[in-house]
Amino acid sequence: MATSTAWMLTMALGATLAAQAPSPTPPKNTPPPASPVATPTATPAPEDVTKIQMVPYRPTLTRDPFSTPTDAEQGNKGELIDDIGVKGWMKAGGVLYAVVSDSRGNIKRLPVGHRFRDGEIAAIDEKSVTFRQWDVSSTNRSVYRTVVKTFKREEGKR
Repeated sequence: MATSTAWMLTMALGATLAAQAPSPTPPKNTPPPASPVATPTATPAPEDVTKIQMVPYRPTLTRDPFSTPTDAEQGNKGELIDDIGVKGWMKAGGVLYAVVSDSRGNIKRLPVGHRFRDGEIAAIDEKSVTFRQWDVSSTNRSVYRTVVKTFKREEGKR
């Protein structure tokens, strides 16, 4: 039994060494063997592979981004909090509304959360309206100041 085990080990060692032996080099005049991978018969034209198109650049920004906006540009974006006058409050359908007049004299009713160009309505109570006001030229809405406008007494009332 010891001889059969030794014989098997010798055969395994021989097979391993034969697998590691360098393969003979082919003669220099023979062509390389054909590759088993099929090559395409027709190659696509280079124009089909990458198609480059010219796309003209048409900027949509018509003003200098580093200059401050003019009054004409800002005029169509809504009212400023400083231009709003508060007249009173009303409750309709369970929602509180602030009765305000704008710079043109128009009377409106606005709910809590209504946005202006430079702020929004934060709260409405029986004596005043509270606004959050931020800088017009900034996009940062987390830095604001609180503006409280109290209701003015009408001229004819006593």
